[in-house]
Amino acid sequence: MLRLAVPIMLMALVNMGMSVTDTIMISASFGADALAAVAVGSDFYSIHFYLGAGTIGGLVPFYAGAIAKGDHAGRARLERVGQAMVLLLAAVLVPVVWTSPDLLGRVGLDQNLLDAGRGYTRLMALTLVPMLGVMLYRTILTAAERPKVFLYVTAAMLPLNALGNHVLMHGFGPMPALGPTGAGASSLVAAMASLVTLMAIARKATPQTMPKAWIRLGDLGPVVRVGLPIGIATVAELGIFLGATLYAATLGAADVAAHTLTLRIAGVAYAVPAALLQAAMVRMARAEAQADSDLNRQVIRSALWLGTFAGTLLCLGLLAGATPLSEAFFGDGSVGAAAAGSSVGLLFLLGVMELVATPGTATAGLLRGRKDTRAPMIYTLVGYWLIGAPLGLWLSEAWSLGISGIWIGLTAGTTVTSALLIARLVRAR
Repeated sequence: MLRLAVPIMLMALVNMGMSVTDTIMISASFGADALAAVAVGSDFYSIHFYLGAGTIGGLVPFYAGAIAKGDHAGRARLERVGQAMVLLLAAVLVPVVWTSPDLLGRVGLDQNLLDAGRGYTRLMALTLVPMLGVMLYRTILTAAERPKVFLYVTAAMLPLNALGNHVLMHGFGPMPALGPTGAGASSLVAAMASLVTLMAIARKATPQTMPKAWIRLGDLGPVVRVGLPIGIATVAELGIFLGATLYAATLGAADVAAHTLTLRIAGVAYAVPAALLQAAMVRMARAEAQADSDLNRQVIRSALWLGTFAGTLLCLGLLAGATPLSEAFFGDGSVGAAAAGSSVGLLFLLGVMELVATPGTATAGLLRGRKDTRAPMIYTLVGYWLIGAPLGLWLSEAWSLGISGIWIGLTAGTTVTSALLIARLVRAR
């Protein structure tokens, strides 16, 4: 499980590096206004991408099971199912992202800001198509327990994306400067290069005995029934943190700064439980396909022990690093001192959150490996949106805790979600 999880974790960090590179280059070249203009399009793209990627992720238990059984015809058919899903998802999601500057303007967002980022947003809408294809082959390679291949391709795209940003944003020779829109064009080029490379690798790795396969409409149903709840749960979890960011913008500068630091560190820390989720899902799917009860128990024990151990390490690291990180990140002055003080408390809460979230996330992977995704989706919605969000708002407003109240609510929602997931696994056993 570790051999599978570690490359997945590194992939998440490399992907984050691409996002950070875009942020730094746009901000350094064009200022905060340009960064704000593309940030709205970037976040809107991310929500739809994670919905699509989660839905495609429903392929994992089926594909891993086909590998465990040596079912080459099943693998070929599932790859075709995945390709059909990419096309269907792109047909639905691309127009929504493409028209988002007009849609978001109608609900009250600053139309001038949306218009300034329109070119970037439309290129990111087009980027959805190859990126969903990339997620399909990432899913296939992960299910085949070959995540290192995807890691190498992703790492190679990091300098390509940075070079593309520089050339397309500032121009080179006869090529005109596109400004911040160039970052979107660079993302599209990097995504297409990744997809072509992964398709070539997958084709080369395909067994010669694998037959051609055609799919029926009925073949899509089981995968979508497993994958769509994964996509909804992913967006629900992402959405609660996006909502917290929007709420933080209504508070004072110190609260916004403290929240921003904590959220960035949370993004880095989340690479660990996300990797364990993927590894647990693949290993459990193989055990289920082989109907091996001993392997099933070993996978469950491994996932829960690794989740508990990793969560404990993350918690201890955050508790120990809260004060040094806060002091290093914020400068002097009244706002900086207030932000540093608030962020220490938020990082403590983040440590507690990781302690309970990591074994819970590993449990979610185990359940997904059993194709049990609808109930975990409901648990995520209940934990975060029916408990965490109202509690956080109540503590923030009624008890005047500000952003600390929001993070207490997030921690409570995470705890409830993890407890429900573990309880379901126990009942299933």
